[in-house]
Amino acid sequence: MNNTRIRAIALGAAALTALSAMVAVAPAQAADFSVTADKSVGLNAAGDTVNVTLNNLPADTGVYVRLCAGSAADALKARPTSCFGQGAWASNAATSIAQHASDASKPIALAVQASFVSGTTAVNCLTQACSIHIRRDHLNPTDFSLDRVVPVTFADLTTQSATAAVVAKKLAVTLNNVDGEKVVISVSNKKYTRVVKGAVYVAKLPLPANKKLKAATVVVVADGIEIYRELVRLR
Repeated sequence: MNNTRIRAIALGAAALTALSAMVAVAPAQAADFSVTADKSVGLNAAGDTVNVTLNNLPADTGVYVRLCAGSAADALKARPTSCFGQGAWASNAATSIAQHASDASKPIALAVQASFVSGTTAVNCLTQACSIHIRRDHLNPTDFSLDRVVPVTFADLTTQSATAAVVAKKLAVTLNNVDGEKVVISVSNKKYTRVVKGAVYVAKLPLPANKKLKAATVVVVADGIEIYRELVRLR
C-alpha cells in the first residue's frame, strides 16, 4: 500500500464520531470533505435505511456508498471487498447524474441489512464489525483521498438486548425491543430511569465524575428483568 493511500484512510478513520455521524479530514485536496449519517447505532437487522450526506464533495466528483464488512481499523489496511448489494453511486457531475448517479447534493438513502452474502462470503453484522464505506467511483478508482468510514451496528429486534459504549464524551446505552417499558440503567453507583419509546432507543448518560475511574459496570434492567451487564471502558 502506498503512503498516500495509508495517509488518506488513516486521517479519515481518525475523526469518527458515534451514533449519528462521522466527520473525517483527508489530504489537502479534500480537506473539507466529510460524511454524516442520520443514524448508525441499533439499525434494524432485518432491513433499514440510512440517510448519508456528503458534505463539500469536490466539484465534478462521484463516489460509491456501500455497507461493507469490516471496521475502521480494517479500512486502514485495505478497502473492504465484502459489501451489501450495489450500494449507491452519487455524484455532482452532470454527466454522471445523466447516467443515473444519485445527486450528491442531496442525502443518499442507503438500504442496509445485517445479514448478506457478498460473492461466496456470508456476512453477519450482528456478530462482526460492519461500516458504511465511501470511496471514489469508477472514474478515478485509485484516488483514496475521499475514502471515509462510518461504523454501524445492528439490533436483532426479535429479542430484548442492550449495548453500551462511550460516544462523544457520553455513555450511550442502546436499548433494543423494550418499547414502552420502564428501564433502569445502573452506572457505577448511579441509577437512571427511562421509559423507552421506540424499538431502538439510545440513552445518552453522563460519564462518572470520577476521572480516575477507567471502567464501570453497566447494568440494564427492563421491567424488572436484567437484560444487560458488562464492564464498559470509560476513558
